[in-house]
Amino acid sequence: MKHKIVVISTGDINGAYEAMYKVSKILLEMDYEVVMLVKDKTKSDNFIKPYLRKKPKNNFITKVVNKINNVFFSESSVKKIEAKSEYSFLDEDESSSNIDVNNLLKIVGFIPDFIFVGMTSNFINSSDIYKLYKKTNAQIYNITVDMSFFTGGCHYSWGCQGYVNGCDDNCPAIINQSQKYIAKKNFDTKYNNALKSNFKVIAASGLTLEQSKESKIYKNQNEILNVNSMIDTRVMNTFNKATAKEYFGFEEDKFYILSGAQNLNDPRKGFKYLIEALQILSKNLREYEKEKIILILVSREVNDNFNSIDFKTLKIDYIKDYNKLSLLYQATNLFINTSIEESGPMMVSEALACGTPVVGFDTGILVNMIRNDFNGYKVPLKDSVLLAKAIEKIIKLNKEDYNNFSKNSVLMVEENSSFEYAKEVFKKILNS
Repeated sequence: MKHKIVVISTGDINGAYEAMYKVSKILLEMDYEVVMLVKDKTKSDNFIKPYLRKKPKNNFITKVVNKINNVFFSESSVKKIEAKSEYSFLDEDESSSNIDVNNLLKIVGFIPDFIFVGMTSNFINSSDIYKLYKKTNAQIYNITVDMSFFTGGCHYSWGCQGYVNGCDDNCPAIINQSQKYIAKKNFDTKYNNALKSNFKVIAASGLTLEQSKESKIYKNQNEILNVNSMIDTRVMNTFNKATAKEYFGFEEDKFYILSGAQNLNDPRKGFKYLIEALQILSKNLREYEKEKIILILVSREVNDNFNSIDFKTLKIDYIKDYNKLSLLYQATNLFINTSIEESGPMMVSEALACGTPVVGFDTGILVNMIRNDFNGYKVPLKDSVLLAKAIEKIIKLNKEDYNNFSKNSVLMVEENSSFEYAKEVFKKILNS
């Protein structure tokens, strides 16, 4: 029987939203009937449908209710949660109702057998998914593009163990003491909704797999599978590696180091440690070795502190074209990821798929996609000294050893992070 599947995400492009777009594409390639339901549609694919809320009938009672709401519940009267930005406390009220289930199913066009949920902040919460479950009896799978499915509202924990023990009234993310209870309320709501609806999780990285297994909400799940970034190797590959440098006008005898993020000033991305590591590296290399190294930064915004390093630096605007991005990975010799609080990023697996070794901190996707002395190096969080040593090791590999690292990078993706790998994971889930 061909299953009917709904994939739910706030958007369809970039980061966590792109991951759910990939889930939809993979399931479609597996010949399932799939609708990706989003709040904000930007891609043109027909399988993506925006959820359009029904406009209330403009009758007398509605007008009275709206007037009352405007007086007592106006935007100015509802106090926004004061939270530390690094925690990304985006899920403010898990008990609120945001959808009309009948309207949603009418938009989808069928009753789903399975529902896959990604990042749905400012769109749909666990209580909405519970209502969907009651109406459809579908099996719910939450895909952990970050930690939000098992916290009281945070997408990143920064060491907080609330997701393990249950959030309480001492939430470190919420600044205002009078609002700290919200984390506990949200967590308890998520916990109860998961229990009533038999929510399950699928990990999207090695780190979120470990976190899911520790989490109070999902620790009793029999088996938690991991889809590991889901890389389309038809796009991200080594097919043009021999000519990629020429495409960008790069010199053949130079060693190009690639790093990037949408915002290099985001403390989660840890770029201050990259700067420290490169400053250490500069002292360890001879002058002729330093002259061969060029740092390429892909971002919309670049930290001014990069001006303090000795290596030549090129800034490239954030690339949306995946074919061009694939060429950039192929044209570079090393990708560095210095995230210190991260569930991904996808760029790590994309670089590996293009035969580019990776160095970075032991978190996110590096946890299980990087093996030391095989396809790169992972070092303890915030250790700029060891990061510098790891970068130097890659730079000083002889040609044969470097080529082995490159081949091993591709192999790691093919076996653990490709669309083909993800299809096997979904087969196991959908045919069980």
